[in-house]
Amino acid sequence: MVKNELVDFSKNRLIRKVRLIESGCSPLVIEVEYGGDKIHKELLKTEDNQVLSFKNISQAYDVCRDAGIHEAELVQVIPHDEACAGQYLSYDQQAMTLRF
Repeated sequence: MVKNELVDFSKNRLIRKVRLIESGCSPLVIEVEYGGDKIHKELLKTEDNQVLSFKNISQAYDVCRDAGIHEAELVQVIPHDEACAGQYLSYDQQAMTLRF
């Protein structure tokens, strides 16, 4: 999903959830859950199909606000040693709701 699609989906009320995902020392990314009957999840990307990354949360806020989105979940992934590498993060248990 690219920024223009984010704006269109937001205007048409197709956005279900927006997640700001931060993992260790990696840059922050935006995951968008959208759809009507069938739900899709995608990371926000550039026109060149590269994942958009942000140095800080205020940059991600600006993108969301420009699209008319004022609520997101902050998901902070804390990397563990290789013994835990096979476990998946449960967004519902680890997310913090943000309103901006």
